[in-house]
Amino acid sequence: MTQDKNWLPTRQDIKKYFLLKDMLNAQKIEFDLLSKKKSDGELNKMKIKMVNRVLEPLNKLLINEQTHKFLDILNEDNMPTNSDVVLIISQYKTAIKKFKDNYYKADKYKKSEYGNPVDRWITKERPQKYYESHKDEEEDN
Repeated sequence: MTQDKNWLPTRQDIKKYFLLKDMLNAQKIEFDLLSKKKSDGELNKMKIKMVNRVLEPLNKLLINEQTHKFLDILNEDNMPTNSDVVLIISQYKTAIKKFKDNYYKADKYKKSEYGNPVDRWITKERPQKYYESHKDEEEDN
């Protein structure tokens, strides 16, 4: 992994984030239940494929994050158990929380009607300094 310190997500990345976060949360609920019933139960290939369909795009989205080195996808050859999946999903949940913490910030240049900073996503299209350079335009509206 080559970490680019100037990398920012795009608006499209943020859309993917929301979709994949919701899908991961749904999988976590199911695997938490399965793990409670039978933690050492092996997954079949269909379940591995379904989980990886969420993990693989998340892995790509998080490639520039420090957490990326801790993220794995499921391997069919090792036949993971339900508890393995719970652990892997927990790592992804932590990584996407960190992603949000990194790029969803209070913008001191854009204020709510009460004068408080507005939280927003820092993206390539609207980086941290975007509102600073558009401050006069915002006040005129």
